[in-house]
Amino acid sequence: MRITSHKANQFFSLVLKILVVSAAVYFIWYKITSDEHMDLQQFLNILTQYRVFSLTNIVLLIAFTVLNWYFEILKWQNLSSYVRENSFRRATRESLSSFTAAIFTPSRIGEYGAKCLYYSRSAWRKIIFLNFLGNMGQLFATYFFGIAGLLFLITSLDLPLPLVNGLIVGGLLFAPFLIYWIMKRFKIRLKGYSIQRLEDSFNNVPEKIRWKTLLFACLRFLIFTHQFYFLLLIFQVDVSYALLISAVFSTYVLASIIPTLIIFDALIKGGFAVWIFGFLDVPQIVVLSIVLTVWILNFGIPGLAGSYFVLKYKKSRHATT
Repeated sequence: MRITSHKANQFFSLVLKILVVSAAVYFIWYKITSDEHMDLQQFLNILTQYRVFSLTNIVLLIAFTVLNWYFEILKWQNLSSYVRENSFRRATRESLSSFTAAIFTPSRIGEYGAKCLYYSRSAWRKIIFLNFLGNMGQLFATYFFGIAGLLFLITSLDLPLPLVNGLIVGGLLFAPFLIYWIMKRFKIRLKGYSIQRLEDSFNNVPEKIRWKTLLFACLRFLIFTHQFYFLLLIFQVDVSYALLISAVFSTYVLASIIPTLIIFDALIKGGFAVWIFGFLDVPQIVVLSIVLTVWILNFGIPGLAGSYFVLKYKKSRHATT
């Protein structure tokens, strides 16, 4: 009976892994081929026109992607060290496989559950919080650089920004801080968690780990935003560095306001990018091509790479502290 049960568990585990990988691959392919503003052939034609496929450009673009994920993996290795010593190789496996699981879940919820599978049940609460802390560190870096970019654009350009739109954008940007204050002031609980409890958990994490997390998050942000900037140079956008990088920063912070599926990340960023870069007279087709290219490099390829680790996952080997 135990043998039958074990084989049934193995079968369902295999089916689940195949479903996760199939869903991830489908979502990635769907994103690349179903953009309503630009079909796949048009996208490939514009990449060819601007010689994006030249050896030098490919090497540099992939280098940006590798560095981006290198610091993401270091960030998780650093955070998970609070639970157990974690090698870079194991952190790579955990980061990429959980990313694949997160592709088709809202606000990357699947990432939390997938990382837990590599640890014993007793450590799950800590792993969920550490993953949350890593995401909040990345969000903080996005807000820090993004708000600076927005302020620079607003003061440098004569933007036709109606008061209502300005108030909406400002309200959305500062909404997280307002929500934080309200929850703390009135001791509001969210699914049993209070701000005080989160702060206590935060303070229990060693200060060295917290600062390194923030450092890696900032480095990641600067790397993938400069990958975007490098593509703007490839597409021969003749605007000053300060204005371009501020526009990129602004695009990311505005896109971060809206929780969404990873598969729609490029759609959200594309909408904001077209609006922001429109003030700099950058053609819409160029902006959309860059957004999709960055999505493929930093989301599509890592998602496919993570599929390998999802299929290789074995609970008995990984779920230990």
